[in-house]
Amino acid sequence: MSTKKHRITGIRDRRDLRETYADKNLLVTGASGFLGKVWLAMVLDFLPDVNKLVVVLRGKKDESAEERFVRIIERSPVFRPLRERLGQELRTLVAEKVELLDARLTKPFAGLGEERAAEVMRDIDAVVHFAGLTDFEPDPQDAIDANIHGAWHMADLAALSRGKRYVHVSTTYVAGVADGVVPEAITPGISPNGTAIDPHAELLAMETMIRSGENKAERLAIARARAAELGFQNVYTYTKWLSEQRIDARTDVTTTTFRPAIVECARSYPFAGWNEGINTSGPLVWLLSTPFRGLPAKSDIFFDVVPVDTVARSMVMVVGDALRDEAFPIYHCGSGHLNPLMMHRAMDLTTLALRRSHGGPFTKLDSYCMDNEVEREQIFGYHRVRQASSALRGTLERLNLQRRLPPSLYERLGGDKLQKNIESFRKTLRGTEKMLGMVDKMLRQYRPFIYDYSYQFVTENLVRSTERLSDEDRERFGFDVESIDWRQYWSKVQVPGLMKWSIPLLEGKTVPEDEALPPAEDGVRTRGTIREKRDDIATVA
Repeated sequence: MSTKKHRITGIRDRRDLRETYADKNLLVTGASGFLGKVWLAMVLDFLPDVNKLVVVLRGKKDESAEERFVRIIERSPVFRPLRERLGQELRTLVAEKVELLDARLTKPFAGLGEERAAEVMRDIDAVVHFAGLTDFEPDPQDAIDANIHGAWHMADLAALSRGKRYVHVSTTYVAGVADGVVPEAITPGISPNGTAIDPHAELLAMETMIRSGENKAERLAIARARAAELGFQNVYTYTKWLSEQRIDARTDVTTTTFRPAIVECARSYPFAGWNEGINTSGPLVWLLSTPFRGLPAKSDIFFDVVPVDTVARSMVMVVGDALRDEAFPIYHCGSGHLNPLMMHRAMDLTTLALRRSHGGPFTKLDSYCMDNEVEREQIFGYHRVRQASSALRGTLERLNLQRRLPPSLYERLGGDKLQKNIESFRKTLRGTEKMLGMVDKMLRQYRPFIYDYSYQFVTENLVRSTERLSDEDRERFGFDVESIDWRQYWSKVQVPGLMKWSIPLLEGKTVPEDEALPPAEDGVRTRGTIREKRDDIATVA
């Protein structure tokens, strides 16, 4: 366990978060992501006395950083409550509170240069780092750049700030192959399976090894092998753990590490059921709406999910702890410790919700966990079914009935219609192959979390922080997992939310954004969507 000392001053009996955030300046990364957007919206909505939020955001090929941020504020469903409450005055609020920093996290000092970075950071009270690459199977160098170098460079910026506070979002699954209760702790230099390593030397060795790979597949194979050798489920958790290890050794910043478990649909903020992208349970729920009624999962495993607004409100509280110099070194944010949801219960509730909201012949059948080893190996072998489908499609592609049959027989059998039916079936097989390939990859990636290991993450530090809040703040920002009614949440919020916001993406569809705010009316004072003080906005090519 780390013996690094954290700066903790006198702790008040009751804390007021509005007072804590008042006149504070925060630099925030990842505010365009699933969790970061909800946190940003909550701060703007409920903590209006914050002085400044410097939002680090990159532009895209066809969209500048400012255009991208304007679209997020004015069209993302996350900001719907603010738009409904403030209307066009939301533009004024954002203009008063938000500055954009167009910078590259993967470059030293975010690509600003040390002198410019020091200027940007001179009045910052804390750095809040959400950004990272969550893909389980990325190009390893991309994961290293985002999750290790990016986090380190943000710590460098924090070291230049007046507050020297750094709140870093990681994941509970840095626990690796651990099974059972996982404490809120970090053990320097020891991997989950007990291997002793030097984190800086490990990073150097890994980057050297993956450079020998000629393509992504080879680089990924190298990184996977090393991750498994140290006791990690995948490249993602390996890089997040290595990042934690390196940052924990720093003495020039006060680091607070926040580790959420599986982040899912919102309970109530911005509204019940909101989700974004394709996350862990989305593909599993989608799979149970198809003919595949069984999942290779152990029924008694803790399925540690937590609503995104529970995570965001907890993060508001943790940043408040850091601003008051009262933060614990590590916070877990999950449900399994206080209000566990077991895998078999999640599957039963998924089936119930699908029957209510989705329908279809397959949802009339019960889903079940494949605890049995033989069954598990069968379903983990979807690739064999995919191969058979591919072989049949190849045969049909070569089949030309008009050439093979006598003209009279071809006409008697309705040859043109039959040939169209064969073509239609061939397209169906192509879709089946794609679906089976996705299922095969998905189940292989999720296997550690739904079959191999059962984690129960201790969440005592969020409970302690909640106890110190004022009554009003405890209601709005306290750690609230104990109040989750899993039957109500999963069947009436989570699954319907996934069906609306996530599963369409799996099916190649798009999810619409909200309508943009109307143009400013006569007499309505607005100031754009970001601060007009251009000297405060650094742009790095």
